[in-house]
Amino acid sequence: MLRTLSLSIVAFTYPFSITWAQVAPEVPVQSTQLEECELGNATPVHRFGKVYLAGQPTEEDLPQLRSDGLKTIINLRPDRELSWDEGSAVKKSGMSYVHVPFRGEDQLTSKVFDQVLGVLSDKESGPTLLHCGGADRVGAIWYAHRVLNDKINPVEAELEAKKVGSRTPAYLEKAKEYVKAQQAK
Repeated sequence: MLRTLSLSIVAFTYPFSITWAQVAPEVPVQSTQLEECELGNATPVHRFGKVYLAGQPTEEDLPQLRSDGLKTIINLRPDRELSWDEGSAVKKSGMSYVHVPFRGEDQLTSKVFDQVLGVLSDKESGPTLLHCGGADRVGAIWYAHRVLNDKINPVEAELEAKKVGSRTPAYLEKAKEYVKAQQAK
């Protein structure tokens, strides 16, 4: 009798479990791979989840970037490298602008890393574009972000940094020194 009752319960509830699985909404999966993509006229461009890593976008790109959902732009270039006021143009387009300029390894300080990594780890600021002229500086910041915030292996982070555009060994060395100092705290 008990066996018959158990089989009856299973037979009765089984169709409902299938029905629930068939109507459950699909949740979009965010890519966790570094992938090449397009973003206006900027080159190179890579995307990892809600972070875009790129060279310089044009002023004309900004309204479209906002329409595409970008919320924050982080610029690593000093003003003297640009012939237009990127900060004003970004704000006019309705996005947040974070300017953390550095040029040369002596200007790549803990303060630069702290500020940019803080924005990258703020889930409310994304989707975010992190850019410089050609993604060389971006690569160093990306290395530190991936090791410290995402806890990936430093070797893998270095490969990603180079894929993104890191070409200056001194920038990458500064990133490694920063990571080591942060991990020692």
